[in-house]
Order: sequence, then C-alpha cells, then structure tokens
Amino acid sequence: MKNLLLASLVWLATSAHPSDELKRERLPADVDFVVHIDVEGLKQTQLWKHITEQSTGLDIDFDELDEIRDELGIDPLTDVRAVTLYKVESEEDPTVVLFSSTSKVDEALVKHQKEHGYKRITSSGIELHSWGDDDSDGEDDDRMFAYIHPIGEERVVVLASNEQSAVRAARVLRGEDPSHASAGVLLTLAPAKGSFLYMAASEIPNFDEFTPASKSKVFGLAQGIQVDLGEAGGFLRGHMGVNTASTEDALNISGVLNGLISFARLAGSEVGELIELLTGVRLNTRGSEVTLDFEFGVERLLEILSAVQDEDEHADADEDAGAKEKSDHRAGHRAKVKVKK
Repeated sequence: MKNLLLASLVWLATSAHPSDELKRERLPADVDFVVHIDVEGLKQTQLWKHITEQSTGLDIDFDELDEIRDELGIDPLTDVRAVTLYKVESEEDPTVVLFSSTSKVDEALVKHQKEHGYKRITSSGIELHSWGDDDSDGEDDDRMFAYIHPIGEERVVVLASNEQSAVRAARVLRGEDPSHASAGVLLTLAPAKGSFLYMAASEIPNFDEFTPASKSKVFGLAQGIQVDLGEAGGFLRGHMGVNTASTEDALNISGVLNGLISFARLAGSEVGELIELLTGVRLNTRGSEVTLDFEFGVERLLEILSAVQDEDEHADADEDAGAKEKSDHRAGHRAKVKVKK
C-alpha cells in the first residue's frame, strides 16, 4: 500500500469549482520545506485540458489509475483535491504527506482495515491507522501511519513514515499545536493567485549535487528558495525567488543565470521554436534576493509543444526508415555473396 500511495503522489506531481490553495493552518509552525499541488486548480487550466486530450500522444497512460482506484477505493482525479508534502526543522527529510480528499476515504479505510499488517493504535490520545510488517523483534519495520481528520465533507488524510510525525501532524490539524498560520517564522509561504504547484524551502541542502561543478560554488550561495507555477488570464506564470546572505551573493547568482540564458539563446537553432519561451523570462535582483519570473501565453505554448512533438515523431520515423533501409541493404549484400559462392 505504501508504494501505491507514493506512486499516486508522484503521478499527481507530474498531473469556478473552488481550488484547494495551500492552507497554512494545516502546517506545523516549524515547517521549513513544503511542496503543494492544487489538483482542483490544475484541472481547471488549459494546460491540463491539453494534457488529457493528448494523453495518448504524450505517452501518458491514464488507465494505470485503475489500479489505484481498485486498490485504494478512491479516484485520484476526482477524490483528491490537493496534496501537500512537508518536513519540519528537526528532520533531514520530509515525513508527512497531507491529502485533501472526500468522504470516500471513510469507505476506503474500512476496506483496508482487513489488510494483512493493519493495526489501529492510540498514541498520545490520537487514533492512528498503520500498515506494514513487524520484524522478528516486534518492532515496526517500514510501517506507514495514517490519521483521518474530518472537516465537514472534506477529509484531510495524514500519511506519515513514522508514528511521531503522524501524531505531530494530527495535533496541528486538531488545533492542539501551533500552526504556521499562527506562529510560523522559518518559512514564508505565499503562493500567487492561480498557483497549482508551489514549493518553498528555508535552505537548499546538497544543492551542488544538482548543479554543474563549475556553477555549484556560486549556486551554493543560495540559502532559500520559492517556486510557484500557475495559470491565470490565459498565461502560464512561473516565479522563482532565491534568497542569499547578501546583495553581492545575489548579484553573483544573477550573473551566472544571465550567462545560462544567453547561452540558451545562442543555441536557438538547435532547440527550434522552444527558443521563443525565453521571451517570457525576466531576471532581477532585489537586495539579497534573486527573482526569475516567467509568463507565456498558454495557447502559444501548446502550439510550440505540439510542433516539437511532431518534429520528434518525424525524426523517429526517419531514423526507423533509415535503419530499415540499411538493414535491407545488408541483407541484399549477403544474398549476392551467397549467389557468387
């Protein structure tokens, strides 16, 4: 069950009904890393409409969701409204995922209580549900812990990798521990209107692992980051803000980013119409913060993506035809050799 739940989260992250924006009152005060996906908001966008219409051409198999529906008893596309992954300051990695869902979760829970390895436990006066196997010493081994918090017809599902994190998340939802809305100071959370994907971190650990060696020293100056992606007024809008320790550090990072953008423009002939996307990029510094904003018309973006997809398909077809011609030529040559013999 753990792998299936995590797979559904990953799929959602790469997938005038009210949207489910990030709710700070559901996060602990000491949260320092957040990823939020507003599924309802995403489904209202032109981008999502294009993805669903072109799912076959884009090699997206929505039939795989049938397994999740059968296994969990809920439909990720209709019963999951938002997904939030977070970690707190004392942790090295995120341990909690919050799912905003419907009352169908109640039925799914009854079904999964019959699964092997299910336990219902009470921890600090809070009822938790747990799935997994115990090792030979009777200790919890690779268990997942869940807490269901009802708010009217909505169900906020806490899925945690350990009991302590599940209890902490439950206490915040129950108003027993301070939330980010009442006492959060480590992280600024401010998704823009129309945002369907938001990420914020107070620091960027192991940043050098994700950047070229020649750039890692400069990017290592970054101390925090916010990324916001949304659609509003027919435009896809993105924002990235990187915090640094000083104005000088911000200028250094900005200089490297400007160089990368200039290099991309020079390579325009190799990327075709994609180069047009750079017209929507704006890079600025504000004191010790570097900001990179992107705004581009959704209709034109979809036209470019379709053109790129067609080019790739034609290139693949030409490559296959060339390979077949080469193979036929070799077969003919071998036949001639046999005749001569």
